[in-house]
Amino acid sequence: MPRYFLHLRYGRGPDRLAVDEEGDEVPQPTLHAHVEATACDLMRRTRLGAIRDWRHCTFEVKDEGGQVVLILPFSDVPTGR
Repeated sequence: MPRYFLHLRYGRGPDRLAVDEEGDEVPQPTLHAHVEATACDLMRRTRLGAIRDWRHCTFEVKDEGGQVVLILPFSDVPTGR
């Protein structure tokens, strides 16, 4: 099963990237739903002083080869899950 790395960008600039070193094994057909559910869960459960507004965050998802395969702005994530 392929492994994807969900790097969290908050704000602008290279120092505003939380690198996912571990990654998640996810079947490619369900990748978008997995990333969206992860973003929704973060917004619902996590309180970080460094992130004042989750809607300004983005997941930059890379495959094992380091290629960006998905960019998901948290502002595009449906609420109410």
